[in-house]
Amino acid sequence: MLALAWMGGACLLNARRCGRVHCRYTGPFLLAMTLPVLGHGTGLLPLGEDGWLLLGLAIGGGTAAIWGLSERLLGRYR
Repeated sequence: MLALAWMGGACLLNARRCGRVHCRYTGPFLLAMTLPVLGHGTGLLPLGEDGWLLLGLAIGGGTAAIWGLSERLLGRYR
C-alpha cells in the first residue's frame, strides 16, 4: 500500500513538473488502488485465494492501459 501511495504521489508531482500526460491519470489511479489493497490486507475486502494476484494484475494492467491509451489519444506532453 505504501508503494502505491508513493508511486501515485510521484506521478502527480511529475505531472505538475514536466506535464507528462499519463502521470495525470496514473497518479490518481494508483492512489485509488490503495483502498482495495488496504481492504484486502485487513480482511474487509475478501478477494479469495488469488486476491493478491488479482490486485496485482488490476494495478499492472490498469497502469499499462492508462499509460498507453492516454498518450496515444492525447499525446505525450501537455
